[in-house]
Amino acid sequence: MTTGPTQELTTGAIQELLGTLPLIDRFCTVDELHAFIDRLAADRSDVCRLRRIGTSRLGEPLRLLSVGHGRRNALVVGGPHPNEPVGLLTVQHLAQLVADTPALRDGADLTWHFIPCLDPDGTRLNEGWLDGPYTLRHYHTEFYRPGFADQPEWTFPVTDDAAWFDRMLPETQALARVIDELRPDFQYSLHNADFGGVFFILSRPLPGVADDLAAIAAAHDVLLSRGSVDTLGWTESGPGVYLMPSAGELTAAAARHGTPPDSGLSSSHYAQPHGTTTLITEVPLWRDARANDLTPAGRHGDVLREAARQLGADRQELRGLLEQAKPYLVVPTPMRAALAGHLQQSADLALAYGAMAGAGQERDATVADAFAARCIVHMLRLRGAGLLNRRLGLECAAGNQPPAVRSALARTRRLFEDWCADAERELTAEVHPLRDLVAVQMGAALAVLRRLGSRHEKDVQRP
Repeated sequence: MTTGPTQELTTGAIQELLGTLPLIDRFCTVDELHAFIDRLAADRSDVCRLRRIGTSRLGEPLRLLSVGHGRRNALVVGGPHPNEPVGLLTVQHLAQLVADTPALRDGADLTWHFIPCLDPDGTRLNEGWLDGPYTLRHYHTEFYRPGFADQPEWTFPVTDDAAWFDRMLPETQALARVIDELRPDFQYSLHNADFGGVFFILSRPLPGVADDLAAIAAAHDVLLSRGSVDTLGWTESGPGVYLMPSAGELTAAAARHGTPPDSGLSSSHYAQPHGTTTLITEVPLWRDARANDLTPAGRHGDVLREAARQLGADRQELRGLLEQAKPYLVVPTPMRAALAGHLQQSADLALAYGAMAGAGQERDATVADAFAARCIVHMLRLRGAGLLNRRLGLECAAGNQPPAVRSALARTRRLFEDWCADAERELTAEVHPLRDLVAVQMGAALAVLRRLGSRHEKDVQRP
């Protein structure tokens, strides 16, 4: 890498670049994102190239936008989970910024590569809520998220006999081919969570980067999540910054489960043999100050046990309604597999939390810990009820309305309304300005690349 402007990318300089972001008032659809990428590639053909890299399960072309001509590669993946559309906006604005800022590509000897949306089929099933209003009720009414077996982010192969997995999706295969071709220095998977604060996941530790990320989040009034349940038990390298467990650790955990795994490893694990550093940024849709509150709040084991109990009870209620209607369901829909995967995830999490509660989790809990546990309960019950509501509604809309289906749908709708009301009472569903969420995702990428650039310089200069 040549000495260049990346080494001058202080936190202040990054914030100056982010200050050019316009107001963002809504999420974009898949078609709108692709239209933007087409225009950018046409308008900036001096630095942009666009090519096909694969095909989605429903036959949609998957494409790669490359910006710049540097020797080193940065790969940005939008839409790995279809209910997480912040990253689609980030792809738009980061690609435009890179095309307009030579220091971020030529001066850094970087070529940026963007997969605009890795799961367009699933993302289209969420487009009913993308225009807003961004309320808990509307979001979960139009919600779709596949089970782990249908997530391109988590279906990379495992070749250990104890937890063998080789059912790669077409989207996963396309991403794997790109990783193998580019051998990127940096890979960025764009995610967003539902409630609370932002947290970051790195494939390996980077000294100093936790402070950079905290400063970027603070500058945009996005709190750090200090009680994340997604990363429970993972190594924390700084406040709100976690290290991805190794492939061996995850494989061993899957083997202990005792049943054939329904998913594999992540893109982070697949890229690691190429020397790639992967960053995941999970920004929250809704703000709640409890996500960052370290005030003591009881015993952590008690918090986990209560969450496990409630997850189990909610799952049983939803499963009972599904079983009531199941003999009469005939409409082929992605909601079928998504709901099955959701119920399995709820069962797995209940077991995991119960096991953690009985294995050394008697430390003091914080308000952030308790808030995160309550969020997972609200999140999974609303997602499950939303998916079941959509599935049964599709049956009735198609004219398949036997009494068992109508009855299950009516009960599901009442349950959904009750659970929405509970969540609205307990959670502060203040919507983050979308511009701030995009700025945090963009700033995090630049901060990590800055640290990687400095590290690379030292490696090159070492005798």
